Amino acid sequence: MPTLVMMHGLTGTANLIRPLAESLLPPGMNLILPEATIPHPKRGFAWWLRDAPPSEPLDEQSLSQVDASVESIVSCIQKDAPNQSLILGGFSQGAAMATELFMHPKIQNRVLGLVLISGKLVRPEKMYSSLMKTPVPVVWMHGERDQIVSMEQANQLCEVFEKTNCTILKLQHHKGHMVNLEQKPEIVEWINSISQ
Repeated sequence: MPTLVMMHGLTGTANLIRPLAESLLPPGMNLILPEATIPHPKRGFAWWLRDAPPSEPLDEQSLSQVDASVESIVSCIQKDAPNQSLILGGFSQGAAMATELFMHPKIQNRVLGLVLISGKLVRPEKMYSSLMKTPVPVVWMHGERDQIVSMEQANQLCEVFEKTNCTILKLQHHKGHMVNLEQKPEIVEWINSISQ
């Protein structure tokens, strides 16, 4: 049985995403909930922190924070699930981190699928190249009224998976920057199907 690695979003914590992550688990599946280490000034933590709109590409300092966060998550996985296959997922900034984690050489060949909720890509070109070599199935959920991660960014993420012939389950909804609970059973079914 694979392990689900689920990453929280900006201002989140491992405990905040725990109820969602646990609700997605088939019986017998292990769960890893990494927690970011950069304190957010309002509450919770960030995988990277900067003072710029989410639509702007990340600067060098932010990319360094992303890389350090990825290494921290990889260490956690190597300790808690050294040999298991993996499903990587996250919400918002956590979804972006799932795509970055997928590209890590110690992780990539173990990944069965990605669950990307209200997310974007940090490095679209690098992800495209990575998926050309190692395509992976993905669940993509995004709200049309998302004011934090735009539909344009969400569609860019989606297009990278489509152009690399990855199997994609699209769960678009009419809400904002959130998990659409009405579509959650489809994610559960998808996780079950790729875990067999």
